[in-house]
Amino acid sequence: MAGRWSRRGVALMAAVGASGCASLLGSTTSTVAINTHPRVARCDLRGHDGFHAVVTTPGRLSVPNSAAPVSVTCTAPGYRPTSYTLDATADGWIWANSALVVVTGGAAVLGLLVDESRDAGRAYGRSVDYALDPATPRTVHAIDRHGGELLLKTQ
Repeated sequence: MAGRWSRRGVALMAAVGASGCASLLGSTTSTVAINTHPRVARCDLRGHDGFHAVVTTPGRLSVPNSAAPVSVTCTAPGYRPTSYTLDATADGWIWANSALVVVTGGAAVLGLLVDESRDAGRAYGRSVDYALDPATPRTVHAIDRHGGELLLKTQ
């Protein structure tokens, strides 16, 4: 009986020790490849904690997970400035931590809290593809106050 309790204690200690595995084994940044159509564009990235970066596509950059969500605005000659949002999602480490919290009856919650505070256990996609809108004039159909139809050209 004493052997069974000691095995449980060792298993519990191992689970608690491994519960911060995203902080120990994972990363708090992600390398993201940014591609656009047209192939060459300038993308300005801004996120939380003062994160700011500029990349010429195709390009790769390291983005801190704590910056999520990141606003991405891309520009290219002959195209309208086009904006997207780059967001980090939970990766496998956070799910492993959650499972350990359940298995240990909550004893591994400290590791989960450490990972969350460091934004470990989250990651951006490895690659994103953004399409910019051409800067050709568009026709807008509108109706004036008197019911007459107007055709407007926009830039």
